[in-house]
Amino acid sequence: MAIESFLSCSHFKDAPKDVFMASPYQRPCRPQDLKALDLSQPVNLDNYSSNENLLIQRSILNAYELDLVFLPFSKPVNLKELKTFYCDENYKNAAAVLPCFEHLAFSSLEKSINVSGHWTLQDFVKYTKTKIKDVANSESTLYKKITGSKDPESAARFFFIQCAGDFLSEASAMARNVLGNYGSSTSELFKVLIDEYGYGVHEKKHSSIFERMMKDVGLNEMIHYYWNFYTPGSLSLINYFHYISKNHSRFFKYLGALYYTEATLAFTTKSQSKIVNDVFKGRVSSLYFDEHSHIDIHHGRMALEKIIIPLVELHGEQIIPDILSGFEEFASLQDIADEELYRHIEVHDSLDELVEKASKYHDVSGAVKFEEVLGEVSVSHIHNNDELFMVDEGELDLYFSPDKVVKMKAGDKIIIPSGILHLSKITSDTCRYSVKHIEVA
Repeated sequence: MAIESFLSCSHFKDAPKDVFMASPYQRPCRPQDLKALDLSQPVNLDNYSSNENLLIQRSILNAYELDLVFLPFSKPVNLKELKTFYCDENYKNAAAVLPCFEHLAFSSLEKSINVSGHWTLQDFVKYTKTKIKDVANSESTLYKKITGSKDPESAARFFFIQCAGDFLSEASAMARNVLGNYGSSTSELFKVLIDEYGYGVHEKKHSSIFERMMKDVGLNEMIHYYWNFYTPGSLSLINYFHYISKNHSRFFKYLGALYYTEATLAFTTKSQSKIVNDVFKGRVSSLYFDEHSHIDIHHGRMALEKIIIPLVELHGEQIIPDILSGFEEFASLQDIADEELYRHIEVHDSLDELVEKASKYHDVSGAVKFEEVLGEVSVSHIHNNDELFMVDEGELDLYFSPDKVVKMKAGDKIIIPSGILHLSKITSDTCRYSVKHIEVA
C-alpha cells in the first residue's frame, strides 16, 4: 500500500527523541493511526480538528515539501538525514499517495463552495471587493483572544508557532506558479514573489524578518522545530496553497486564493502588529506584520488589476468560477484555522480547571493502559472524544504547547478535551498511565 510505504520512512515513522524536532527532516506522523482512517470518506469540515485530519495534513505537507530545499542554518547538515528525506522512494511514494490524501483533505471544502450562475468580470470585482472591505471593517477576534488570555505572551507564541510552518518558507508555493509563460501576468506574479524574497537581500526577506521575531519572543526559528504543535487547521492553510499550485489545472483557483490572502493581509496584519506591541510591551519588533500591512495593499491591487483582470479579459469569463472558488475556499479554511486556534488558547487557559474537573471522576473501568520508559516522547495527537488522562505510576510531563506543560505524578488526573493537541514525555524511570473516553457535562 503506497500510503503505508510513504509513512514507513524513518523521518515520518519513528517517534521523536524529544518534544522538539532536531532537524528540518524529522516530521513524525504516527502511522499507527492509519488503521482508524477511512480512505473512502473525505474529512468533514465540521470535524477538521480531528486526529485523522492531523495525520492527513502532516502526510501531505511532507509530500509537498520534497519539492523544497531545507538545510539547517545553525549547524552542518546531516547528509544521511537529508538523503533519507529526499530519497527516490519518498518521491515515488509521494506521487502515489497525494491524489488520495488531497481528496480526503480538500474535497469537502470544494463541495462546500457553490459558484453558480453567470459571473461577469464586473460582478466578480464588486463581490470580492465587498468581501475584502468586510474583513477590513471587522473587529479582530485574534486580538481579543490573545490579549484577553490569562497568559497573553504564551497565547501569542502559540499563534506564531501556527504561522511558522508557512512563514519560515514563505511564498514557496507561489514559486511553483512563475515557471512557464502565460504572458505579462507571469512577470507581475514574479514581482510579488520577489517582494516576498526581499529582492535578493536576505535580511529583508519576509521569512528572515519572521525568524528574527521568533527569536525575539523566545522561540526557535528552525523550520518545523515545533512540528508537534501545528494544528490540523494551520497545516491545511500551507497545504491548500501547494494543492492549488502543484497541479496547474487549479491555477485559476490559485489566483483567487492569492487575491484573497494578499488583499486581506493588508488589514489583518495591522491587528497582528498591535498584538506584538501590546503583548510584548515594545520588547519585540512588529516589523514582520508592519511590512505586510504596507506591501500587501499593493500586492492585493496587483493580484486583481495586473494579473486576474488581464487574464479574464484574454481568456474570458469562463475562468471566473475557478478564481472565485479559490477566493472562497481559502477564506473558509482561514476561518476554520482561526476557530481552532481560539479553542486551543481557551483550553490552555483552563488547564487548572480541567485538573479540578478530573478529580471528580472515580470510575476508571474500561480505561486503556500504557507503560513507557524514561525520556519516551509521544508524537502529538488529538482525541476525537473528551478523555480522562490518569497517571497510575511514575511521572510525566503533558504538553499542550511549549509553554503549557502539566507535570503529573501517580494519582494525578486531567481531562483532555476533544480536538486539542497534546503529547507526553516520561520523566521517571518508568511510567504507567491510563486514558478513558468520557462525556464532560
